[in-house]
Amino acid sequence: MEEKSPPFELPRVGVVITCHNYRAYVEDAIRSVLAQTYRNWDCVIVDDASTDGSADHVRELLQTIGDPRLRLLARPQNGGQLAAFRDGLAAGEAPFVAFLDADDVWLPNFLLAHLSAHLNATRPASLSSSDVFLVDGKRTLLTSTYVALRKPRLIPEATGIIVPAGKQPGEIAGELAYHWEHPVTYFGPDVYGWIWAPTSSMVFRRGALEPVLSFPCRVTIGTDYFAATCAHLVAGSLILSESLGLYRLHGSNMSGGSTYAGGHVQQSPTYLSHDAAMGADVLDYVLANAERLRAINGKNFVPRLLAKHVRRFGALAADPRVMRLLLRKDRWRLRAKRFARAVRRVLGLA
Repeated sequence: MEEKSPPFELPRVGVVITCHNYRAYVEDAIRSVLAQTYRNWDCVIVDDASTDGSADHVRELLQTIGDPRLRLLARPQNGGQLAAFRDGLAAGEAPFVAFLDADDVWLPNFLLAHLSAHLNATRPASLSSSDVFLVDGKRTLLTSTYVALRKPRLIPEATGIIVPAGKQPGEIAGELAYHWEHPVTYFGPDVYGWIWAPTSSMVFRRGALEPVLSFPCRVTIGTDYFAATCAHLVAGSLILSESLGLYRLHGSNMSGGSTYAGGHVQQSPTYLSHDAAMGADVLDYVLANAERLRAINGKNFVPRLLAKHVRRFGALAADPRVMRLLLRKDRWRLRAKRFARAVRRVLGLA
């Protein structure tokens, strides 16, 4: 029987590895891209003016590997994660873009699984995010899931949550072999809050990402929060339950510098100090794109989104631009909270 090729071309993925002073880890990241089972990709390694010799190390490594799909872009000045994202995005034209932090690693089926999810016949989305294994600096396995990822988890009972048997760690380490299933879940733009795993778990559609990264932001770190939150507002997100990468906790991560204690990854004080500024950047983006988002998602989408956002970032409620756009019930609720706080201050209860 004659084998027939499909009547279309499969999309290229633009991979962007961002590196700042990660000489010890960046080779692992690069080789994990080379090991991908999905081969239609190109990769730019953006070195953000490292001072530990990372750029020279990458340059020598690429000469040794000799794969034309790999290239180095060395920034002359440090601009932070946002600048590296922007340069990496501008370096290509692929319809899908994936960011890989230089201290993280992809498993071989990362791109294949994400592209299969994006090209599903049920619901396309702006971005996808998969689960990750958490490892330490020496790749010792710490846990097999990122708790903040909104993948299907059984509803908690009064006495706890049932943990079903699974198979994925056992597929890699035979000593842990057991059964598991890996569903993919779609969440629409109306779902608010962090539902993803970190940067290295995400694959974006270029059309959803370009207007986000071109927006003038104040904060240069925590770019995955800004990029995912704002891209999600257009067409939602796909969440892959399967762990498809290694998220490395080595003590100097920007968003997780503490020793892992189970549960949520503890965010570093530096990252937390930018929390309010990151929320303000998202607010500015939403307000600047209010008409477009309203046209896509309906007239009440932006007011409802803003009500959730000011509940998460309370200080933003004082922005006069917000009050004008809120629904009447949310305006009254916000005014009541302000009044209650004022009364507590007068009574010395605040």
